[in-house]
Amino acid sequence: SLNIILDKNMIYVSDNIGYLYAYDLEKSKILWANNYKIPFRSNLKTTKNKLILSNQNNSVFFIDKLSGKMLKMIPTEEISLKNQFSNSLSLNKEQNLLFFLNTYGSLYSINTNSMSVNWFINLNQSSNINPSNLFSSNQIVNGSRYVAVPSNESLYLVDLNNGSIFKKFNFSVKIKPLIIDNYLFLVTKNNLLISLELKTGEIIFSYNMKSHLSKFLKIDKKQIEYKNLLILNNNIFIFLKDNYLLQYSINGQFKDFYKLPSRIHSQPILIDNFIIYLGNKNKIFIYG
Repeated sequence: SLNIILDKNMIYVSDNIGYLYAYDLEKSKILWANNYKIPFRSNLKTTKNKLILSNQNNSVFFIDKLSGKMLKMIPTEEISLKNQFSNSLSLNKEQNLLFFLNTYGSLYSINTNSMSVNWFINLNQSSNINPSNLFSSNQIVNGSRYVAVPSNESLYLVDLNNGSIFKKFNFSVKIKPLIIDNYLFLVTKNNLLISLELKTGEIIFSYNMKSHLSKFLKIDKKQIEYKNLLILNNNIFIFLKDNYLLQYSINGQFKDFYKLPSRIHSQPILIDNFIIYLGNKNKIFIYG
């Protein structure tokens, strides 16, 4: 199980065995490779000379991108049991801040220059404080003022300066939310497409997508699974785990439904207004 990030001419890869690699694209060779013994379990982030990631014991690592040497390791709460939730990292390069959500339900703010903790807050709502208590969430995202934390039970907007909870919403989020300017876009587990204004925390719109899906899919017989949320040319695109795609206007109005040429087997990416993804038989599909 690999986590990959591209940074200029370098590809950095971590895996669930505990290896960390740096591959030079221009020279077509591995620059360095280290084994940290404990499986890595987070997305990767890069800033300045640092590569940042976390392992399954909820420790955050700062790695020198050129040499592979560990600059600092920050331990956080460790749990004895593991679930499917991976630690989540979100970077705010303008303010030199890293936000880290671990599997215990704690959100940390870390200064990427000094590699020191600014504040932390636990968002696990369970009354069970046993270290084996499991927490789950989708990937966190941040804007200029707040960190959006989509936990398994609620959505939190957390002030990135001091860690205080600005607003809490009692709905769970299905896939990674998206922040564009001052607006947060998300899909809930009960098939709602929602937009929030981050300055006020107010809901701008909330539309039930089930009525649109029922026109094209037999949703009473099949559980709808979402894969990704993207915004392209002021339109919202919602990818389903099969080969289907929903299109909404930026204000939430339904526009169209598409059947893609192949089932999606990767996270889709946007390049020059084209949607690119890995499909059946490891073929690359370009849709636009």
